[in-house]
Amino acid sequence: MKKGKFLALLLVGILILSFGACTSATSPTPSETPSTSASPTESPKPTTVRLGVFIPGRLGDSPDYDKLADTAQRMSMRDPRLKVEVFEAGFDQSKWEEQLTSFAASGRFDVVYTSNESMGPMAAKVAQKVPNVKFIVDDSWVVGNDRIYCSLMNKYQQSYLFGYLMALVSTSTMPGVNPDKKVGFIYGQHYTTMDDLIIPGIEAGIKAVDPEFELKTAMLGNWYDATKAESLSNSLIDEGVDVMGSVCGSGVAGVISACKNRGIYMIYYDTAAFDKAPGVIVGAVEANVDDMVAFNLQRLLEGTIPWGTSEVFGAEKGYISVPTNAPAYVNNVPEEARNAFASELQKVINGEKDLSIPQAVLDKINAAAQP
Repeated sequence: MKKGKFLALLLVGILILSFGACTSATSPTPSETPSTSASPTESPKPTTVRLGVFIPGRLGDSPDYDKLADTAQRMSMRDPRLKVEVFEAGFDQSKWEEQLTSFAASGRFDVVYTSNESMGPMAAKVAQKVPNVKFIVDDSWVVGNDRIYCSLMNKYQQSYLFGYLMALVSTSTMPGVNPDKKVGFIYGQHYTTMDDLIIPGIEAGIKAVDPEFELKTAMLGNWYDATKAESLSNSLIDEGVDVMGSVCGSGVAGVISACKNRGIYMIYYDTAAFDKAPGVIVGAVEANVDDMVAFNLQRLLEGTIPWGTSEVFGAEKGYISVPTNAPAYVNNVPEEARNAFASELQKVINGEKDLSIPQAVLDKINAAAQP
C-alpha cells in the first residue's frame, strides 16, 4: 500500500473514533438514567406548601371569604406544590382565637391564610403559641412580625367610588329616585376599617357629587340577620333614601328584599351580583380579592412573600374595579351618569385623585397586634 493512501485511511479512522466518543459522551443510551441532582444552573425541585384556609364565618355569606377559599382551591388543582384545606369557623367570634390556635397547632399546615381585620392581631397572638407556622392575613395590617404578612384592600378608595356611584344614581333621571339627597347603608358591626375607611369613604364619594348629600346608616349587629336588615332598610327608605348599599354578610338578603319591595335601587359592594336582583342592583364596585390571593399564593410558592410587612392593593393595579360594561349597568343607569362616573374612575386609576389610606388608620390596626 502506498504511503499516501495509508495516511488517508488512518485519518478517516481517527475521525470516526472521535465522533463516536463524542456521541457516547453527550447522548445517554436507553439503559442509562439521567441524574436527578440539581446543578447550580437548574431550578430546585418544587416544595410542597401545606396551606390552611381559616374562614372566620361561613362560606356563602361573604364574597371575600368565598374568593379566598375558591382561589386557593383552584390554584391547588393547577399546582401540585400547593395542598389546601379549608375550615369554616362560624359566627361566634368569641371562639375564633381558640379555633385558630387549634387549627394552626394541628401540625397539618406550613401557612395559615385568613381574612378579617381582627385576624391580624389574632394571628400575632397565635404565632407566639404555635411555632413553625406562618400567617397570611387579608384586610388587616401587621408589621414587624416575621411570621405574618398582610394584604389590605384600599377600602377607602373602594368606598369612595361606591358612594360616588350611589349619588350619581340618586341624582339621575331613573324611575323611582326622589329629590332628597340621601343614600342608605346597612353594616354588620363597628370595627376600624368600617368606621375609619368604609363609611368615611362613602361619605366622601357622595359629597364629591353634591356636598348636600347625606349618608344614612344603620348597624345590623351581626352578619346574618336578614329579617332585621330588611326592617332597618325600610326605616332608611322611609327617611327618603332611594339608593341602598350594604356590608352585612348574609344579612344583605334583607336589604335586597326591601329594595325590591319599595322600588328603589342598590349598588353592590365587593362583587358584581346583578343576578340577585335584576333591575334593582344596577351597579357594583368590586374588590378583586381572587387576584390578590392568587398573587400572594404565587409569591408564597416562589418564596418571595415579604414576611414581616403589609401592603395596600388598589384600583391603580386593577385590584378594585367597576363592571362598567355589564348589561345591568349600561341598560339601567343613564349615559350621563355613566360618563360622569367613568371620568371619576379614571382619575382614581391614574392616581390623579389621592385616596390613600391614612397612616393613622394603619397604625391603629397594627397597634392591636402588638404585645
